[in-house]
Amino acid sequence: MYKGSGVVQRIQRTRLEQIDTLLVVGSGKGGVGKSTVSVNLAVALAHQGLRVGLLDGDAYGPSVPMMLGVRKRTTSKGAEAVLPLAERQELPREKKLQPLVRYGVKIMSVGFFIGEEQAVAPMPDVLGMLIRQLLHSVDWGALDYLLIDLPPGTSEPQATLCREIHLDGAILVTTPQDIARIDTAKALAMFQQSRVPVLGIVQNMDGFLCPHCGGQVDIFPRSQEARSALDTLPVLGRIPLDPAAVVSGDKGHPVIISLPDSPVAQAFMLAGQQVVSLIHQRQNPPSQNPGASEGIIEEKTEHDRED
Repeated sequence: MYKGSGVVQRIQRTRLEQIDTLLVVGSGKGGVGKSTVSVNLAVALAHQGLRVGLLDGDAYGPSVPMMLGVRKRTTSKGAEAVLPLAERQELPREKKLQPLVRYGVKIMSVGFFIGEEQAVAPMPDVLGMLIRQLLHSVDWGALDYLLIDLPPGTSEPQATLCREIHLDGAILVTTPQDIARIDTAKALAMFQQSRVPVLGIVQNMDGFLCPHCGGQVDIFPRSQEARSALDTLPVLGRIPLDPAAVVSGDKGHPVIISLPDSPVAQAFMLAGQQVVSLIHQRQNPPSQNPGASEGIIEEKTEHDRED
């Protein structure tokens, strides 16, 4: 529930059928490599034998198709450019959109409906409707994890998703410098106000890997200011910047696929393992009274001793 204008309102959130865990990947700051993290994290989860889906929630600049090698270069015209806004939430399976499968991940993106250089500028409230409808209009099948790559900021579709969809967790992406961490703290506050659990932070571009000597050099000044809210979150991964990984991603080959033994790929794999571990802990909390289930007699209270 939340309070607005002095009235307590109850939030009704929908849980997607057949989706065990729904996660969002977000950041209050643009240009921090959020889509790169989303793509490689999805592939890392798939490498663990999990059933994974990825929804590109950025209608203004969808990057997932290019990063996964399913680019649409031509400009869409007429019916090809129609986005699924008018459909009902619940559709029969035969009428649902079929996701593409790449590297073991089921993917859907607004970029499948428009050309990669074609501009789309929906009103903010329409953007929330669009991403919500894509969630319901795609035949995801049974998934262990569905990730949503969010656009920058704290507006839409974040507001609609937090208000109407049951989210099992959020992953925040930032870079080391303070200007990025400030905006990431804003995103954290948004999720906390919506009571969406934040699993942790992925710190991207955490140093530059020299292609000649292999040494690591800081390219962003590290923040010297404490951010109490951010500093308490687990760091799921520190991802260095590797030129070879950037080139590979631009060609549609995630670094986990093209350079599996690289420090970047290993950092993403570790982040995926961290996410699975945290979700497992949340979904399987320890018993508050483990001894009771094992038939262990609890210690008597003072009143019992007197009797």
